[in-house]
Amino acid sequence: MNDTVGTQPAFSAVLSRAVQARGLSLDRIRARLEAAGVPVSNATLSYWQSGRSLPTRARSLRTLVELEAILQLDAGTLIELIRTADGRTRHQLFAWQTVVPSGELAEQIISDMGMEGAGRISRVSVHDTLTLDADRCETSSLTRQVLRAERSGVRNFPVVFQQEGEEAGAPEVEGIFGCRVTNVVDVPERQLMVAEMALPRPLQRGELVLTEYLVTMKPTPSELMTRSVAEPVRELVMAVQFHPLALPTSVFGFTRPSMVDEDAPESDVVPVQVIGDQAQLVKLDVAPGVHGLRWTW
Repeated sequence: MNDTVGTQPAFSAVLSRAVQARGLSLDRIRARLEAAGVPVSNATLSYWQSGRSLPTRARSLRTLVELEAILQLDAGTLIELIRTADGRTRHQLFAWQTVVPSGELAEQIISDMGMEGAGRISRVSVHDTLTLDADRCETSSLTRQVLRAERSGVRNFPVVFQQEGEEAGAPEVEGIFGCRVTNVVDVPERQLMVAEMALPRPLQRGELVLTEYLVTMKPTPSELMTRSVAEPVRELVMAVQFHPLALPTSVFGFTRPSMVDEDAPESDVVPVQVIGDQAQLVKLDVAPGVHGLRWTW
């Protein structure tokens, strides 16, 4: 078996050498992983070490992090070596957690649903429209997106939505076009909803599909809307439908590198014109990050 991928050593080779260097049996490694809260069977560890299989499920991120610590490897040593069919590393795929609301919790829920958070299906374009009422409260968010299957057989995609505000509760979602809700997990104390949206039929790799879904929220005062982008998107449209009796004094677009660090400096801050009772921001060739609109009353 070749123990290199291009000029990089293979995951199995690096793992095997690290295990030998530490002098730990797979049983002891398994016990330490279990103590760290990430149970893995001896058989799975053996498969990883031999190259028979790779830790490619989304939930494997924490396992690899703990494994690197147990084997006294530099952070990211193993994660960077996990490659997908299209050449991206698992580190690149796991990066979506930093921009998705409640990333680690959402990732676990998505994994439990049998879906990975990235690498299965990508977004070509996303159009978000947030609607506010006369009390300056957000009431609904309509999302229309063009999706592309990155592998054959994809039949669903996750929707993660988190509403701001302590009294918000968990929002509700419904499929409008090209998708339907098949599973929903609500976390009311985090104002978080994770939904599984089923497509009409399995897609072939490279196939494009249009979907539209509506998220309804408990009316909550709002001065912000955001869209998390984990992978490059060709087109992003963010729009706000204000109530004619409650118009903002100013609106600005912005970009933030992460949803985890809300104190991170914002970039690409631009004024957005309010025309009538609407404001919109259109971006092309959008880079990963948190993109948003902010307004003042």
